[in-house]
Amino acid sequence: MNWKLKDILMIGMIGVLFSFVFLGADYLGALLVAVLTPFGLGALGYEPIYGLWFMAAIVATYIIQKKGVGIVAEMIAALIEVLMGSMFGPLVFVTGFVQGFGCELGFIVTRYKRFDTLPVVLGSIFCAICSFIWNYFSYGYYMYTLPIIAAMLVIRIISAVVFGLIAKLLADGLAKAGVLRGYALGMKQSMPEEMD
Repeated sequence: MNWKLKDILMIGMIGVLFSFVFLGADYLGALLVAVLTPFGLGALGYEPIYGLWFMAAIVATYIIQKKGVGIVAEMIAALIEVLMGSMFGPLVFVTGFVQGFGCELGFIVTRYKRFDTLPVVLGSIFCAICSFIWNYFSYGYYMYTLPIIAAMLVIRIISAVVFGLIAKLLADGLAKAGVLRGYALGMKQSMPEEMD
């Protein structure tokens, strides 16, 4: 896998940072469910913010640009989220793996040769689809009506793409600020400046 110590430390930092984001999103999603339930739309509560849970994988893979990074970042974030008391319990750890795997699929499509908007968007979409398939069985989505299931999937994909692009912008901003000089993304960002 050719990971260096600095890669492992960055993955760990990203995982820890996003574990707090994920835990906060748990409660924000619960609030949205409570607000939408009287209208018969409680099942859609988590979907507009679901892309938040994919950001650790997207940010880590986009910055480090190596295979497997997305899975490990998501699993670290999920593990810490569980240890901090996630209402979803240990299933979150499996969910983290599924989401990380979805992210990896987006970069596999380009054979880990492109690290730009295309694999980020593809990774986000695959995160949404893989997590939805997992949730379909683990959380009983099959009990909902077909229109609700379709709406959930469409909203989740849109959320995934939006938050995936936000993750890319966040990483690009860090690279431009010089924070990521020792990483693949930081080196690519600094190359044009060095050539001028």
